[in-house]
Amino acid sequence: MSAIPRAYVDNFTKAINGLSAAAREGLAEALAAIDMTQPVEAIREQTIAAMDVWCGGLTDQVAIIAAEFYDGLREIELGARMGAVANSGRNRDATEGAVRAFAEKLVDGKPEQFVELCLERLDYEGKVAASQTVLNNAKRDRAKPRFARVPTGAETCDFCLMLASRGFVYHTEQTASHAHSGCDCRTVPSWKGYTVTGYDPDAIHDRWQAAIDQQAAERAERNGTTEAEERRKILATYEQSARNAKKRNRR
Repeated sequence: MSAIPRAYVDNFTKAINGLSAAAREGLAEALAAIDMTQPVEAIREQTIAAMDVWCGGLTDQVAIIAAEFYDGLREIELGARMGAVANSGRNRDATEGAVRAFAEKLVDGKPEQFVELCLERLDYEGKVAASQTVLNNAKRDRAKPRFARVPTGAETCDFCLMLASRGFVYHTEQTASHAHSGCDCRTVPSWKGYTVTGYDPDAIHDRWQAAIDQQAAERAERNGTTEAEERRKILATYEQSARNAKKRNRR
């Protein structure tokens, strides 16, 4: 089976993380300039303005490299680029809504936590922009690729392991567009059944199952229940998370 070079995907992740780190630094400076002794409403509105600038800039930059990533993969597999567009589909209202929710930390007298949540949100929006740009271009592509979530970092959260263990099975955005702050999983399209060098869904599935078993054992000991019972609860949480992802992407 033909394979996409692993370095191609890893370099995409490095580029995203580099842009995110620079944006986080800029946003941190902008937030440090805000007087956190003001009324919560004033801090919140100034933060929303700063977030709009930095989140908008980051997602625009990520969308550019994600479009190039898409076209490059398409050329590798099909021998032709599509002319992918840099469209992250960023929702400014969602950013504002997140900041308004984070403002509870200001009410509680925890401005440091408020700032950290804003920085995490910036990174999250960058990661979403990467996946969403790929998916938005796939919607325009008559060749209709499938997707896989390919881990590229040293560590991968359990939910991402679950998604990555499924291989190139996604036809629509839904769980393929899942992201979180610090996420180093990439949404990778394939048109002709290519895989990614070093990407082994079966091995990832084993890692995911091992992680669930460990969680179940720890929870059973802590709660005085059985491992089987805790395992059912954990899997139910994954299923609910997947349903929530589908709902978010229908909005």
